[in-house]
Amino acid sequence: IGIRGKNYVDPNLMPPNCLGLTLDSEAVREAERRREARAGEKVDTNPVSRALYDVGCFCLDELFEDRPIARFWFLETIARIPYFSYISMLHLYESFGWWRQPELRKVHNAQELNELHHLLIMEALGGNARWRDRFLGYHVAIGYYWAINALFLTSPAAAYEFMELLESHAVDTYSVFFKENKERLKTLPPPRVARSYYKAANLYLFDDFQVSKKPKTRRPPCDNLYDVFKNIAEDEAEHVKTMHACKDYSRVGEIVVSPHLGYQEDVDEEEKRRAWVEWSEYVNEGAEEDF
Repeated sequence: IGIRGKNYVDPNLMPPNCLGLTLDSEAVREAERRREARAGEKVDTNPVSRALYDVGCFCLDELFEDRPIARFWFLETIARIPYFSYISMLHLYESFGWWRQPELRKVHNAQELNELHHLLIMEALGGNARWRDRFLGYHVAIGYYWAINALFLTSPAAAYEFMELLESHAVDTYSVFFKENKERLKTLPPPRVARSYYKAANLYLFDDFQVSKKPKTRRPPCDNLYDVFKNIAEDEAEHVKTMHACKDYSRVGEIVVSPHLGYQEDVDEEEKRRAWVEWSEYVNEGAEEDF
């Protein structure tokens, strides 16, 4: 009826609407087709998983047309869930005396923390501004959690394979986005949560989910929003590699461990102790701020 409170702000003047960012869904589909045409980059999956994936991508295109940040918020809400499921099911397997491998849970923990920070970045940009987006995201996440649990119970390889498919889509989507909006993104500052994650004094867990890299070899810039989205795309590419390794491991392949363990011979015990003390102090400071 046209009545507005004194604190009302036009949604078009608030993030994410005021950022002026776009995402061409057809360009994302074309990027996916080009990737899958390259040798060794198509995720081999069963027909059911592929059909569910295609339906999900169609729904994303329809529900979040011209709203890329909201789309990314929804994706990151969902992207965390499989890692919760993997950890839950690995705990269950260990309770039954099967597949006792704590290093794998450690890697999934680091993966979930990375996805959490992607989610926090999208929230800082206003990706969860609409109630209906939050309602849909949270309810889909609950159902997805139990679906992945059931899938992992019957076939861990299929559970990892489906996530490899989703993470590959995330790489295509973020890559198209930061290239499409390059000039605009370079004029926008990074959210504080992004700098606190990518420029933290202790990046142990940041290194821990990147099983294909030696620790401390990837230290990306975070000077503007372009850097942030490029970093996220590169993070998702690392998740793809980790999911592929986990899928192979679940089929009695090479064991998946933390990269810190893999390069243990290069680690000084004093340095490990110092890093642990720094991390514990950081956690304690955060707890004191909360209370």
